[in-house]
Amino acid sequence: MKKLSLLLLCVLAINTMSAQNEQDFIESTGGGNDAGSQWIFGLGINLAYNPDSQFEDLFSNDNYAFGGVPLYISAETNIANKWTAKAVLSSNRWKDGKRYEGQTILGESEGGNDAGYLAFDIAANYYFLNSDMFMPYLSGGMGVSHFGDYITQENPGVLVDPTDVFTFNFGLGINVWFSDQWGLNLNTLGKWGVGTNSTNHHQSSIGVLYQL
Repeated sequence: MKKLSLLLLCVLAINTMSAQNEQDFIESTGGGNDAGSQWIFGLGINLAYNPDSQFEDLFSNDNYAFGGVPLYISAETNIANKWTAKAVLSSNRWKDGKRYEGQTILGESEGGNDAGYLAFDIAANYYFLNSDMFMPYLSGGMGVSHFGDYITQENPGVLVDPTDVFTFNFGLGINVWFSDQWGLNLNTLGKWGVGTNSTNHHQSSIGVLYQL
């Protein structure tokens, strides 16, 4: 009887700790009693990187796309303790002089054609450290990236056809909350293309968060 009572006490303690951990996560995001009802919306700007040089020229301004409408919008909701599901729609454009796929874009301003970019990504985010203000996370998911047609300075007479690339995505980020509703998101994501004609690229963003 004593062993049974001890076992019941252990089970009760584990359940209490699990519930408390989940409640701590919900409260740290400013949410209510139902984790599934929590929604966070984001709006911001992004940089896309695809010069076909891996990380050799990571800090070169010529390699980053920041043209057209370099915006993103996102929606995120809780799905389990410390886990959320997130969807992001983003756009950008490699303009004249930017490095892309190992060549240099001959943009519309010089009589060529910019390289447009549109991506839709979904991810599962794991918040491994929660506090009232700082919430870093790891992110993994998949998406589809559309690269528009373009012309390069190396081959000005050739219009390269557009392509759609399915990607697996991994990255990290952090939410910084200034109130129960308003915050800031910083995120960086590596995107690995599937297929022989798909090159890898990555995307970083900063934006404002609004929490319902």
